Amino acid sequence: MPPMNKLEKNSKGRPCTFSREELINTVTEMFWEEGYKSLSLNKVAQKMGLSRTSLYNSFKTKEDLFLECFNHYILNSPTQKLRQHQPGQAVGELLYTVLYEICEKRAQDPKNRGCLVANIYQELLNDETPLGQKLMEKSDARKENMIQIIECAVQQKELPQETNTKITAFIILSFMTGLNAHAKSGATEKEMKEMCRIFLKNTGFKH
Repeated sequence: MPPMNKLEKNSKGRPCTFSREELINTVTEMFWEEGYKSLSLNKVAQKMGLSRTSLYNSFKTKEDLFLECFNHYILNSPTQKLRQHQPGQAVGELLYTVLYEICEKRAQDPKNRGCLVANIYQELLNDETPLGQKLMEKSDARKENMIQIIECAVQQKELPQETNTKITAFIILSFMTGLNAHAKSGATEKEMKEMCRIFLKNTGFKH
């Protein structure tokens, strides 16, 4: 993330400043609630009490601001643990941990917004735009990461040797997408955790 520079609020009298991190935290929530297409930079500037000049000088485009918010969300998501997986680390235990943490976070959200990443992929992934292409690259990297994790599970004898690692990886990612949709319907933490437990058990992971 870029340096935590200060942005100046557009206010009368003595200027009031806040950090770039504070702005990213707030705007991430705005994208999460409204989606990418519905949220304008003018609305962000108004919400933050910023001058348009200050906002545009810092981020140049809406896409730049969004990608910084998107990356910030990913870095603070339970799924970040999947990107940090190392060979030798128990895959089943990791998946149970990540999915259960996702359930806890989704259940704690009073607005039932689900996952920002899943929501944005649904909105923009197939857009024939530079942003759509960047999101496709991130999606492909996510798939490759999961394939590598499942390959490790096979090598570590957590799953049978005959396991189709690519298809198994895609099934797990599809389940995570479905879990997001279920969370948006107001499912309880207990319900979602039981879904995860049964799913992972049927996939072959012991707990």
